[in-house]
Amino acid sequence: MPVATIEIGVDVERCWTLLADPRLVPEWVPAVAQVDVIERDAAGRAVRVAFVGMPSTGSLEYELDYRYDDDERRVSWTTAGALEREPERQIVGEARLEDLGGGRCRLHYALAARAGRGLPQWAKDTLADDNADKVARAFQRFAERRAAT
Repeated sequence: MPVATIEIGVDVERCWTLLADPRLVPEWVPAVAQVDVIERDAAGRAVRVAFVGMPSTGSLEYELDYRYDDDERRVSWTTAGALEREPERQIVGEARLEDLGGGRCRLHYALAARAGRGLPQWAKDTLADDNADKVARAFQRFAERRAAT
């Protein structure tokens, strides 16, 4: 799975708060238009989330299951029900934050996406544009912008 690593000029705890909240994804991933939390764990965290991607030519809906590790500041996700069926969009990823001190942290972001055969070409093109480096840089801009306000 491709991994991108990038330094962020924001405290690790603030970045963790932003990263561990899937409801904020539309603010830093342009291809995501809407997020709905379907299920939460006992701590109130989103563990199953529905996404709607809205490129200019259509929409794509999918669900992801999330897992969190606070000690390692790690969140991972996978397409919901991926083992039971052949999803149209299969996504697997993980993000981990490393404290660098001095109000900085390092994001390690891994992402793999696969388009199903039944997807229209615009959706396959959107998936091709989703890569670890692009998404990690988008999170960096989002976190630094949020910290500046």
